[in-house]
Amino acid sequence: MMTSATKNLGLLSLANALMLLAVSPSFAQTAETEAAGAEALDATSLTPDEVVAQRRADSDDRLNYFGIGGTIGVIDDGDTELGDGGFSLVGRFSINDNLAVHSASILGGDSISTFALTTGLPFGGEVTDRITLVPFVGAGIGVEFDDFEISPIATAGVDVPINDLFTGTARVNAAINDGVDVGVVLGVGVDVLDLF
Repeated sequence: MMTSATKNLGLLSLANALMLLAVSPSFAQTAETEAAGAEALDATSLTPDEVVAQRRADSDDRLNYFGIGGTIGVIDDGDTELGDGGFSLVGRFSINDNLAVHSASILGGDSISTFALTTGLPFGGEVTDRITLVPFVGAGIGVEFDDFEISPIATAGVDVPINDLFTGTARVNAAINDGVDVGVVLGVGVDVLDLF
């Protein structure tokens, strides 16, 4: 039992790590675009220190985290662990200011990893100089690792930055697989890009 749980946890961690690697090129492309824009601004109106500050402010507006949490099962009519609940891994990897990939992996007998392309609307950036709330909605797929079944999923939730390093998240995920499974995912993540 313990060996199976450890294997499932390893697979789910690997899935989230692969998602980070898959999305990483968009970080590099965004950084190059911002650098080009900053150089153009520098040539016209900003000092080098202002360019660095602006670039840092732009990147700070984007949430990119990986963390742990739990899922509370709400509806359990399908064949996934989403409806049963359990220990979870959560993640968010921003593509641009409004698009992101949200991931959640639920560990259990029918372990599932969900990956959803989401759109969000950050609140608070203009008034407080930092984002205070990011509601989001989206859709994607769920992958069950025991039998490698793929299920369509929908998600809606909110990300709440706690400080510059940590973000809390709450979301409702629904998967369709021989019925509908719905779970509430709660977690806390660390900003992976701020660690480097």
